[in-house]
Amino acid sequence: TNADATKALKDVQLLANEFTKYGVAVADTMKMAADVAATGKTGADLMAQVQNATKLAVLGGIDQQKSLDTIISLTSTFGIAAGDLATNIDFLNAVENQTILNIDDLTTAIPKAAPVIKQLGGNVQDLAFFMTAMREGGIDAAQGANAIKSALASMINPTKAAKDMLAGFGIDVVGLVNADKGNVKKMVLDLASALNTLDPLNRAQAIEKMFGKFQFARVSTLFQNVIKQ
Repeated sequence: TNADATKALKDVQLLANEFTKYGVAVADTMKMAADVAATGKTGADLMAQVQNATKLAVLGGIDQQKSLDTIISLTSTFGIAAGDLATNIDFLNAVENQTILNIDDLTTAIPKAAPVIKQLGGNVQDLAFFMTAMREGGIDAAQGANAIKSALASMINPTKAAKDMLAGFGIDVVGLVNADKGNVKKMVLDLASALNTLDPLNRAQAIEKMFGKFQFARVSTLFQNVIKQ
């Protein structure tokens, strides 16, 4: 209604004025609110997305549009409620403060890899765990996110040649995946641990056969770092 629209405009204007103390122009906040409204958000949901996207942009020193894409992924893909967004933004900020990963890395990875992680029962914490392992190996965020998607796809649907090779090494990859169904982090950790029992050459051969030459180095880095102390 007109009354709802007027109230929303006033609320956003107040929020925009508040954000100027962090160096965010009123016009930028208003544009972000319009973009959020265009996704169908209204009322408290709209305000929560604008507020948290701006907070994420300020904390990470990143572009507001990139921040908004991340917030949309958190709410639409991971199903995070508006009331829980602040907690998740605090988590992302803590990751930046305590690991090699930064918010810019996370905002790059979340829109790319979130749908796959979610489908396999994971959450944003699992994705941050995998991305930290990748970044510790010197792999940038975009390549790391794509490698995670590719690796998970190969794990849940391995080729016959890959299954046969791993079976020859005593690893039942299909059984492992089925046993860890709904727990994507444990699935990756269990396969990484199983591969770590092999000698270096056999481990390399198994990873190359299962994940392909293109992702070989990246997946090797992921598996190596997730099982480090």
